[in-house]
Amino acid sequence: MPSTFPCPKCGEYHYHKSHSKNKWEHLRKRLLNQRVYRCHMCGYRGWEKKRSISRTMTPRTIVTYVLVGIVASFIGYLCQYLVQ
Repeated sequence: MPSTFPCPKCGEYHYHKSHSKNKWEHLRKRLLNQRVYRCHMCGYRGWEKKRSISRTMTPRTIVTYVLVGIVASFIGYLCQYLVQ
């Protein structure tokens, strides 16, 4: 099946979706609404070009942003407390 953008390594338009391999890839996939793909021709594994913002703002993504903000605020507060 022809794809929407060429593989950066071989230039072919044939790839398929690939699974996230670790928690950082999973987080990037959820926050940026990007997919990991693998080229059928050369085996290159990389990230799909950024999708439109309207597709990223799902309720699940909003909850993820809120939770990341809460954790970041807590870590900042904790670091400030430990420095004093």
